[in-house]
Amino acid sequence: MMNTHHDIILRDALITGDDAEYIAERIRATNDPVQSRIMLSGWSRAAQLNMLGLPERYAATGMAEARRDLALSERLKLYENIGYVSPALIFLAPGPGMAAYVVAGLGTERQQDSFFGPFLQGLRWSCFAMTEPTLGSDARAMQTTATRVDGGYLLSGEKMLIGNGTIADTGVVFARTSQGALGVDAFILNPAADGVQRRRLQLNGLEGISLAHLTFRDLFIPDEQALGQHLKPTQRFARSALATFDALRPCVGAIALGVTRRALHDWQADEVTTRYRSSVHFSKASLELDAAYLRAVRVCRQLEARQTPDCTPGMSKTDSVRVAESIISRLIHAMPAQITPLHHRLWRAFRDVKAFEYTEGTRHIHMLSSGFKPSSEAA
Repeated sequence: MMNTHHDIILRDALITGDDAEYIAERIRATNDPVQSRIMLSGWSRAAQLNMLGLPERYAATGMAEARRDLALSERLKLYENIGYVSPALIFLAPGPGMAAYVVAGLGTERQQDSFFGPFLQGLRWSCFAMTEPTLGSDARAMQTTATRVDGGYLLSGEKMLIGNGTIADTGVVFARTSQGALGVDAFILNPAADGVQRRRLQLNGLEGISLAHLTFRDLFIPDEQALGQHLKPTQRFARSALATFDALRPCVGAIALGVTRRALHDWQADEVTTRYRSSVHFSKASLELDAAYLRAVRVCRQLEARQTPDCTPGMSKTDSVRVAESIISRLIHAMPAQITPLHHRLWRAFRDVKAFEYTEGTRHIHMLSSGFKPSSEAA
């Protein structure tokens, strides 16, 4: 039996909280990350997301209802449901985020206590500073440097498109300490420290989120914040950047699928689209969306079981975003001529989904990384 629109709304409310829609609308209307942080503090699911990603030994002392990390497939489901309400909720959410993977993989016990401990005391926001203005997240071409000085390092350079960059309390930053592919190290970052300039980027979409340009000018980072110094350089790289990106890429695609599911439901529920709903063309859209979601779930479960996935996590994200863009584009092109609130909702969904092309790597990068060769090279 098919779920009705009302049934799906109720199911999503159980996962995201019945106040999620209200919080999301306030965030969009205000479009101010500082105010968004305050608003999110009142979200019924904020405390749970604040604990998401904490290693098991910390989660055991945390809140009972959020004391365990989610399996990757469960996290994917959560992200898809939050994307249905608003992707801004997940982009702005408190918690250790992507930085958790790096600190858990590279940090000593003392460093982990220092980083994760404050999340047990209350809501806390983090950032993950790797991408740079000119060459993206290519670690081999990283230009931000960490120069050795007495007692620590001086960090200089720029990071771009950093989520929660203007409102984060803590985070992880990557910088070059020596030449070569293994010459990049990770450091625990205090984004509010002297020596860090934070500037919010203006976006055409994803209203309310904090995407930032960070500039470092001889920022002193003490030795105790340098991660992985007890490990070999090869171990540091493997445990930090690659593990982080691979783990969450399918989940990023799931947010785009959630946005698209909402667009489809808005379309189906709107009176102006009545005569289009029986179209075979659009009945296939729901099947395409379900198929993309199930492919992403399958990849996550294969990764959980340490099996070789059907495709790379990056291609899983690419597949989801491509399906999302295609469906929303078709809905927009089939809209009736008269302007209605549905037009604005669909165009907002289109702008939001387009942003995911640049989140966790573009499709061209993932295709090349997966062995795709342009026709000129394949000949």
